[in-house]
Amino acid sequence: MRPIHLLVAAALVLAALPSAAQDVAVETYTLPNGLTVILHEDHSLPEVTINTWFHVGSKDESPGRTGFAHLFEHLMFMGTHRVPGNQFDVLMESGGGANNASTSQDRTNYYSWGPSGLLPTLLWLDADRMDALGDAMTQEKLDLQRSVVRNERRQSYENAPYGKAWLAIPEALYPAGHPYHHPVIGSHEDLEAATLQDVKSFFATYYVPGNASLVVAGDFDAKEARRVIGETFGAVPVRPVPSPPKPLPVTLDREVRRLVVDKVEFPLLVLIWPSPPYFAEGDAEMDLAAAILSTGTSGRLYDRLVLKDRLAQEVNVSQGSKELSSEFTVEVLAARGADLESIKRTVLEEVDRLRREGPTAEEVARAKTAAESSFYHRMEDLQSRADMLNTYQYYYGAPNSFRRDLDRYRSADAAGVRAWAARTLGEGRLDLRVLPEDPALSGASLDKRPADFPAAKAGVPSPVRLTLANGVPLYVVARPGSGLFAGALVADGGERAVPAEKNGMAALFARMLTAGAGGRSSSAFADAVTAAGASIDASASWHDVRLTVDGLSSRMEEALDLFCDAAVRPNLAAADFERERSLQLDDIRARAQRPSSVAFLVARSALYGKDDPRGRHAAGDEATVGTVTLEDLKEAVPSLLSPSASTLVFVGDLKPEALKAALDKRLSGWKVTGGAPPHAPAPKASVSGVPRLLLVDRPGAPQTFICIARPVAPPADETSRAARECVNTILGGSFTSRLMQNIREKHGYSYGARSAFEESGPQVTLFATSSVQTAVTGKALAEFKREFDALAGGDVSAAELEKARRTVAYDLVSTAETSRSLVRNLSVLVANGRPADAMDAALGALGGVSVEGANALARSGVFGWDSLVVVLVGDRTAVLPQLKAEGFGEPAAATADGAF
Repeated sequence: MRPIHLLVAAALVLAALPSAAQDVAVETYTLPNGLTVILHEDHSLPEVTINTWFHVGSKDESPGRTGFAHLFEHLMFMGTHRVPGNQFDVLMESGGGANNASTSQDRTNYYSWGPSGLLPTLLWLDADRMDALGDAMTQEKLDLQRSVVRNERRQSYENAPYGKAWLAIPEALYPAGHPYHHPVIGSHEDLEAATLQDVKSFFATYYVPGNASLVVAGDFDAKEARRVIGETFGAVPVRPVPSPPKPLPVTLDREVRRLVVDKVEFPLLVLIWPSPPYFAEGDAEMDLAAAILSTGTSGRLYDRLVLKDRLAQEVNVSQGSKELSSEFTVEVLAARGADLESIKRTVLEEVDRLRREGPTAEEVARAKTAAESSFYHRMEDLQSRADMLNTYQYYYGAPNSFRRDLDRYRSADAAGVRAWAARTLGEGRLDLRVLPEDPALSGASLDKRPADFPAAKAGVPSPVRLTLANGVPLYVVARPGSGLFAGALVADGGERAVPAEKNGMAALFARMLTAGAGGRSSSAFADAVTAAGASIDASASWHDVRLTVDGLSSRMEEALDLFCDAAVRPNLAAADFERERSLQLDDIRARAQRPSSVAFLVARSALYGKDDPRGRHAAGDEATVGTVTLEDLKEAVPSLLSPSASTLVFVGDLKPEALKAALDKRLSGWKVTGGAPPHAPAPKASVSGVPRLLLVDRPGAPQTFICIARPVAPPADETSRAARECVNTILGGSFTSRLMQNIREKHGYSYGARSAFEESGPQVTLFATSSVQTAVTGKALAEFKREFDALAGGDVSAAELEKARRTVAYDLVSTAETSRSLVRNLSVLVANGRPADAMDAALGALGGVSVEGANALARSGVFGWDSLVVVLVGDRTAVLPQLKAEGFGEPAAATADGAF
């Protein structure tokens, strides 16, 4: 296709974009205390979110006090005299709400969400801590969250593959004295040195109304919201506004080199160039340049390094946009045996070619279409949209700057991308902000929590069922006006449809579905997907194969062509097979470096055995994948992807009958070519004959990954399933769960502890996990046992159950927020053999869960400690004495591949 045609096509797409994605109705005003308030009404679902930006990040920290901004992200949840202890989370979750926060170099963001009636509580809670958290801060709170943050540093950086590199980058890229010279997480030394007065002073300086902006978005009445905001945030007194740090120029006149040694399987190359700041001239062009170099298999670097030269497993290029200076980053994960110097030469060759010749018009058109699609997906999500409003307020001073943001990409062209690449990607690189008197509003007070709004009726949309001409069921949820669609094909079978000695073949088959199809090569197929503004992916589990698609509704015809090609006309070419098998083998080899992957594999092996598909890793191992041939794969196609075992699920801006006609046209030749997949193994409800405590030695590991598991019988009905979800939420399914409050908030042993009932096909498995500091492994495991024993005794209270019921209900409703999330959850229902309208049934069943029923489930033996298998992945020498001291038996030794 000639370049002019692609540009015209892109222009037509832009012209067709719904105006709602470019102009968002907002109301902005400022309270007398300086707080900026942004209101955005959206009545599509009975949900609301609030998003508060404090203009303080790691760039505002003093030398010797790094990590403070992020530490405060944790301290802000520690309670005040009005909302003591963990009541911030308890009150929120009791109303079905939840919250989170994030910290960057430039800002700290606190966001809460939940049913629309909960808005007054959400506002009151946020206003209360803005007003009073400093006065309520204690040494005990500081010590606890300091321990949690240090564990987060260990888990996210020190005990994670390649994590140490990201700690070294700021010091190498930014000169001493620059606000970005240290990592956001801070250092152990600085965190340990923090005093209570340091923390109180930091709060008094930065957590002031004039240094913050509040977005309220969702289903509310603006007049009522203004009243509650005035009655709550209006009570926070005016305080001086801090001055932002002075921006320092970031330039590198030469290459800076750093070397980090870490426990990883493959070498990693990271090249970083200082680049234009966020929203500054050139920022969008460098964003497009990153996409041109790496997006999908059409990216120049991916094409060279992965597809052609076979030097790399992964290539990622990004424009990491920040306020003072951005970072244009190229990450390349080397293939086995590849030389980093060869990789670097190839990267610099392609970068230099982009600087000299610029991109083609086709490449720019693809990148712009992908940017539009990404923008739509962010806009569809209410929390993301609220954060975008705050982003625009911070950088532009105008929250409704969606069109302005889009225009940065609309106006970009090949010449501009070339010019900015030439200006940015040179030899200098890393080889690493008078206030009125105190006018607190008359009558405003934070001493009393405002009453919540009336609860809105909750529900989840149920799909309509159609049947394609070839017999394949089609479930559709129409969402007019979103401009987006998403779909999935779910084929029963998966790994259980292949021989045990070929374990991993279903996963390899899934990789091959998108590695070229319909006669297009791997690169050409990826280019076509990107040009259509779509995304097509495939995956496999022990019981199914899934092919997914999503994109712009205006380009759905093109995306469906490609989706159906992948489903029924994959190329299955020899060269693609060899490459994808090699990449899968590389990922298998790297699995041993991920403690969580090792723990889950060992646990599944112990619960179900290696002879059972449930007990093996869906991606296989070196021995099995290494024996798979292309002929094996072709012979297995009828078992892995047959219309007789398949179901289609679609959600979005589409008409069901029109979609059916479009799919019938494309799938008319897809006929049954093989028998039904083998029956799934009978659900298992207990485990016997294996060690109950296993340990995988990871010498020198700073943390121990704990995985506690057991098989569970399928629930008898929706009420049983609802009771199970509620009890799990109490145990480890929310922030105020028992495990999280014990392991993280009370003891500071870990960054987090969770539990879940994993429903996979007909099998349900209970998991409880945490990554704890090595020195407290024994104590942490003892606390896990304490919580399981207490629950097994049947001690669930009415208050706990009501909070859990609201949390589960909101989680179910929120699955319908985006096309992608709704398709994902409908696909899970189909794969697990549940009715497509089961989510609405699950909502209704929550009302039938009683305290007596919840405690009967708790006492049923499901949570009995002696019925569980415990897997530890950590330093055996350090862990063994701790286990003995806490009264645990000698663990059986297990290997990283699941043998014991």
